[in-house]
Amino acid sequence: MIRKSTLVVLLAAIALGAAVYYFDWRRSQKENEKPSADADKLAYSIQPQDVNSLTIAHPGNSAEPVQHFEKRDGIWQVTQPIETRADQFSLEGIVNSLSSARIAQTEPGTPDRLKVFGLAPPAVSIEFQIQNGAKHTLALGNKDFTGISVYAVIDAAKDVVLLPESLLVSTNKSLQDLRDKNVLHIVNGEVVSFDLKNPSGQVSATKEKDEWNFKKHAEFRGDQGNVDALLSALSSAKMNGIASETPDNLAKYGLANPAVTFSAVDGKGKSSTLIVGKKEDGQYFARDTSRPTIFRIDEDLYRKLAQNSGDLRDKKLAHFDPAVINHVEIHNSSGTFVCTRKSERDWTIDEPADQKGKSPEISKVFLPLEQAVAEQVFDQPSPDLRAKLAKPAFEATLTDKSGKKLTVQISGESGGFVYAKTSDSPAIYKFNKQILTDLSFSNMYPTS
Repeated sequence: MIRKSTLVVLLAAIALGAAVYYFDWRRSQKENEKPSADADKLAYSIQPQDVNSLTIAHPGNSAEPVQHFEKRDGIWQVTQPIETRADQFSLEGIVNSLSSARIAQTEPGTPDRLKVFGLAPPAVSIEFQIQNGAKHTLALGNKDFTGISVYAVIDAAKDVVLLPESLLVSTNKSLQDLRDKNVLHIVNGEVVSFDLKNPSGQVSATKEKDEWNFKKHAEFRGDQGNVDALLSALSSAKMNGIASETPDNLAKYGLANPAVTFSAVDGKGKSSTLIVGKKEDGQYFARDTSRPTIFRIDEDLYRKLAQNSGDLRDKKLAHFDPAVINHVEIHNSSGTFVCTRKSERDWTIDEPADQKGKSPEISKVFLPLEQAVAEQVFDQPSPDLRAKLAKPAFEATLTDKSGKKLTVQISGESGGFVYAKTSDSPAIYKFNKQILTDLSFSNMYPTS
């Protein structure tokens, strides 16, 4: 047998559901009969850029604090309940929705209807101010039966209107959803220099004519792909969670003496620094030094930041433009091979004598040298490594149209590997022995 109190609750629920159904049914009938005079009218006559402050509250959820946002120097900031940067995409989305929202239908806002429509109290209440000082309010309730509109009250009006449900979706969020979660505020293409200090050491890099140049013990080129991957990962990385809103106890998080420090400078001279500390539960504590917040980053980002100079440096053996080379001279155990460019596409062999005047397969000289990427690079080679190149097994000198020469030397095979160097750098490069086979004379002579 149903208790009297249970029966009362059940009947109330049925009545409430019936009321919702009735009001929605009546609205659909009215829509079929005659459009409302307010239908398809803008809710507010404003432009997105006019909005300079915004307050969002959740009257039906006491656990969610009031959130206040202000636009300062073109950047949205959270000013309540904490001071921090806001998520720019989310805030711009809200003000765009407010400026473009159109009224789909108007209903009388009687007390019983306000309750049925979820507006007593509303799910979300919004107050915003525009540049001329005018303030507006918006209360959002339940979605209608179609799911594409939400019941709302504009500027404390007596009537209830239907607005796009995207307004409810974009504003019915927690502070954690609407705050900025970027690990570091940098743009990959705008960074012109950076310093990275980690357990592997320290490197400094500068961008010159779209090429990255590193300086550690010696100067060397950066690997464009690996450097871009690092900067791209940092520019898009998001916090995995907040550890502390204040930097009061940096030592607790390993940030008093951070394991990793990354500092970048953009073309306008703006500097950004990220420090990374202790590991906990597979994540690392980190902080953008321009903000008080201590947050967590994931293992993948830490691995990017823990790369050494060898991971970030360019490992290509030789950098040259085949189109401007007009003379090639090669020496190895088989003798000497010399050829000269006759025209843009034609070359002729000068040595050896039995091949003189023939057209060489010159691409088989250039390609192996252009594509040679070392397994390892030694920027400060030991005497033993330098000794391997005292009598190189292969030596090529490429001379360009201006007379500039590039010499490449490759050692004999040792333990399945060979070692190489160029006249451009004191570094020694380690390769598989196959490169010597690829550069043999037999590959360079014409096939017919």
